[in-house]
Amino acid sequence: MKIFRLSQTVSATLASAMLVTAVPAFAANSAKPGVNMDIGIQVDGRVLVPLRDISDEFGAKLSWEESTKSITLTKGSTTVQLKIGDPTVQVNGKSQTLDVPPQIKDGQTFVPIRFVAEAFGAKVEWDAKAQSTHIDTKEKDMYISARPYFELDGVPLVYDGEMKNGLPDGKGFAAKGTSIYGEKWFEGQWKDGKPVREEAPPGTEGYKIYINGSYLKSDYAPIVRNNAVYVPLWAVLGKVNASAQAIDGVIRINHPSRILLLRANSNLLTYYGGKMDSHTVRLDFPPISENDVIYVPLVFLTDYMDMKIVWGEQQRVDLTVGNLSKNNTWGNQNIISDGIKKLRLDSDAEAIWKNYPNLWVDSLPRSSDGAKNGGFERFEQLAVISYSGPTVVLSNGSKNVQFNFDSIEAIHRSFFTADPLAQFDWPESIKAVIRQQKVRIGMTQEQVLMSWGKPNDINKTNGSFGTFEQWVYRGSSIGTGNYLYFTDGVLTSTQTLK
Repeated sequence: MKIFRLSQTVSATLASAMLVTAVPAFAANSAKPGVNMDIGIQVDGRVLVPLRDISDEFGAKLSWEESTKSITLTKGSTTVQLKIGDPTVQVNGKSQTLDVPPQIKDGQTFVPIRFVAEAFGAKVEWDAKAQSTHIDTKEKDMYISARPYFELDGVPLVYDGEMKNGLPDGKGFAAKGTSIYGEKWFEGQWKDGKPVREEAPPGTEGYKIYINGSYLKSDYAPIVRNNAVYVPLWAVLGKVNASAQAIDGVIRINHPSRILLLRANSNLLTYYGGKMDSHTVRLDFPPISENDVIYVPLVFLTDYMDMKIVWGEQQRVDLTVGNLSKNNTWGNQNIISDGIKKLRLDSDAEAIWKNYPNLWVDSLPRSSDGAKNGGFERFEQLAVISYSGPTVVLSNGSKNVQFNFDSIEAIHRSFFTADPLAQFDWPESIKAVIRQQKVRIGMTQEQVLMSWGKPNDINKTNGSFGTFEQWVYRGSSIGTGNYLYFTDGVLTSTQTLK
């Protein structure tokens, strides 16, 4: 028996490109285990690594003193003491001076790998061609890849590409933060340590978007939908250095003046002001997802990202905007988390009401007026009249009833997407009895199952006059319930004990 259940829908998946670079292979002639670690950064010609990662690899005990920003590493008889920003360090009480001191980059503590490794008795070699440090310990070989780290306009970046005189120069890729696998900041040509902002290539068709005078280069061109110009969201956010992240299918954008929450293919937008005052609006032109790329209309950028727009000739569009860089930690995180959950529920529910304008009742919660099932019958067809989030008004043509759902799962449990009785060639009189969740003499076992569901017990007897079955539906107290009796699969009598 095939039942058409309302099934979970999968939210649009956000796709992003990641540059994967090679790390050195383990030494072929080494009997020790090897570890490849793509975690290093190059600062002033020295390789620094995250403190926590390298202390774990050496098996050293780590202590941190917040008040003095002091670090103590202990392994066996060796004690290493360092301090953030101080080139003077100590190994078992003896002072040394480093070329580059321990420092904090993008909220993470980094220490010079050569000093730490040699302090614990390891041998250190630098492979300039592979941009990798080989650390040889008694227990294992470690190969640590490191890339140049620098900051531009206050944005921390790591770089992979061509260099000249110690600066990015030529073709290269930069990611935000301290890992090359972080969010892409810029990919293209560099000159004297700075990205070369490109003009639209000759012959470029369609709309050409410029932000602060620089061409918006992206693998995905602007598109026109519903008479509105849409641009790839992540390309725009990267261009203006806006902090953003995808959380459970919801995109959070951290504007200096507000926090925005939005979802692809939903016209709902939630945003919070500087005092975490909440606002929910409906967009005339919602974000959309096409081929796993999220696009937003230009009007979204002007209305909510404070960009100014000038329409030029030959489909040139100039956007200007100030500094939008702000980290994603500002604001009340609990309020934002609740907002994300609510936006997911509201948008997922509205997607159901929109995609399924007709639904068939399974088991509804009490309606807003307190009526069980809203007075509707099981398997009855209802039309969606109106909705807002998980609140919906349903109608059977005679009356309209409002229901409030507290979860997507509750919606799934309440409806079928097609009439479960339509597949059966049964008399309409039988179907009417089933919709009322009743039984009557002459019904088949399959029809009873559709009306009442599975019984608690089945007692079966085979005799010379046929097969006899007793189906037991227990009541709420001992000794109560309903007993149905079948002969050769047909209901012949019923008994109710109260």
